[in-house]
Amino acid sequence: MPKRLTSLLALGSLVTTSCVIGATPAWAGSGSGPAAPVRVRLDAPDTPNLAGPGQLAVTVFSTPELDATGLDPASVRLGRGDGGDPGRGVDVARWVGGAVLTGVTDVDSDGRDDLRLYFDKEALRAGGHLGATSTELAISGRLRDGRPVGGSDAVAPQVVLEVKFSEASVVRGADGNLRSDRGRDLTGVRAVLNRYDAVELAPLLPEQSGAQLARLTSMAASRSGRPAPDMASWYHLTLPAGADPAAVLKDLHALPEVAWAYPAPEPAPPPAAPATPDFTSMQGYQRPAPQGVDADFARQDPRARGAGVRIVDLEYDWNPFHEDLQLDWSSDLGGTQYPRNTSFADEHGTAVFGELVAEENAYGVTGGVPDASMFGISPMQRQSSGQASYRPAAAMTYVGQFLSPGDAVLIEQQTVGPNGGTRYVPAEWTQSVFDATRLLTQLGVVVVATGGNGGENLDAPEFQGRFDRTVRDSGAIVVGAGSSTNRSRLNFSVYGSRVDVQGWGQNITTTGSNGNLQGGTSAANRDIRYTRSFGGTSGAGPIVTGAVVAVQSYLKATGRPVWTAAQLSSLLKSTGTPQGGDVGQRIGPLPDIRAALQSVGSAAPTTAGTR
Repeated sequence: MPKRLTSLLALGSLVTTSCVIGATPAWAGSGSGPAAPVRVRLDAPDTPNLAGPGQLAVTVFSTPELDATGLDPASVRLGRGDGGDPGRGVDVARWVGGAVLTGVTDVDSDGRDDLRLYFDKEALRAGGHLGATSTELAISGRLRDGRPVGGSDAVAPQVVLEVKFSEASVVRGADGNLRSDRGRDLTGVRAVLNRYDAVELAPLLPEQSGAQLARLTSMAASRSGRPAPDMASWYHLTLPAGADPAAVLKDLHALPEVAWAYPAPEPAPPPAAPATPDFTSMQGYQRPAPQGVDADFARQDPRARGAGVRIVDLEYDWNPFHEDLQLDWSSDLGGTQYPRNTSFADEHGTAVFGELVAEENAYGVTGGVPDASMFGISPMQRQSSGQASYRPAAAMTYVGQFLSPGDAVLIEQQTVGPNGGTRYVPAEWTQSVFDATRLLTQLGVVVVATGGNGGENLDAPEFQGRFDRTVRDSGAIVVGAGSSTNRSRLNFSVYGSRVDVQGWGQNITTTGSNGNLQGGTSAANRDIRYTRSFGGTSGAGPIVTGAVVAVQSYLKATGRPVWTAAQLSSLLKSTGTPQGGDVGQRIGPLPDIRAALQSVGSAAPTTAGTR
């Protein structure tokens, strides 16, 4: 029975992509106590250098039982393993621009990809996680399915400096056999080495390569007509972990025989994969009217970018780890009580999230209201039997406790109407969903409902007036799907007097979906997947929700009360760009955020309340 019910209310999308299996996050709890961490095999540097900046590379190995690439880098902490709490450690380092500093490669050549993570040494030292007495480093974190992981590896820190002796001294040899082939007195050098209990002083290049190096130096000087650097004068100095790098460097710099001295350089991670291009020019739905809703204008005003407003998407699944979303599973309000349904894949929800809150950066796409707080909840409710049943009204009611007046709920669901088959209509055709919508509306929450892709006339007799506001009115703003070129109704979109406004129902560029703009269907590209063809009333709904949230955040920022759904619906209809094509098949105008904000700034709303 649950399977049949699930088929009755399907996603309001035209495209279903491949399935990605997930699980309920462990943080949500199930009443049986916290799960024991999954132990991972870890490789930290054997002798981390305590001198200077740089990144400490740590490898988490994949095993037959565990895919290390399933670890969520944003959840990982590296800290003391010798009696410390790695959960209080430092985060994975990030590239300029915010992307986490990671790599995926088969480090141990066993045919399985391993995860390489990089941590800032200075942060580790400042936090007391890496020092002279450190004997172990440990990580804690979570897999993308929510399971906790942990692992540790032994370390023996040391201090390593890079030193160049003056070329005039022609210093050669190593350790106790250090000498100057020019007869310079090296007593001061030996005194500093003894003072700090030097472990090793070794030439950068092995002495057996000296003859070859001499030839290369001679050739370079001859070809250039200038003296060539003497690479044989470069040394690495290794000192005990307890040595003070600053004091050692000060004493070395005071010696006339020393030309250079500084912390030995660290191996840097390879460049990140080619950066995702900037696709924002393809987001026509955000351009000024009449083409789009002019989210571009709203984002220029910090008061209209969504700050202070929560959005909840009633969605089967989504990928919060997408590079352009940078969320985590705290975005899931349902936890184990409303487990995500992975059978439809996460790409639908990822696309919706991207339209709304994709980060404003130099790559990918940008959401209409990137400063809004974005959440999702699954319509699947877990029963006492352990099975999950499709209960969207329960999920909608549940989220009411997390929301305040002015927040928004987007219903990314549709249901089969009186004509059966795939003649999908708004989810509120189901009375429980209608009631839950009405409850949220009365709480001051603005509900935006996708109209459905069944091509139905909601004013037809078989609908029994259930989409006639004089008969019943949930208060939701119902959204139809319009053409990206002339705002005419797309043939799959529902229509009728109950449809308030439209959004683009085609050619939407956003995160996730089918990856036909970047990433394709490869699982490895899940976090960098973009589409140029998201659509349906599913794609239209977030466009309208973005307009609603832009106005609400502006009202909040200017110290005015937020508006009701009825007031906002009236505003968007009165200021929007008129529908094109056959206006007898009503899907309403396309919102114009610029015009709406200008109206808000100059006049009070013209309607109030809900019939």
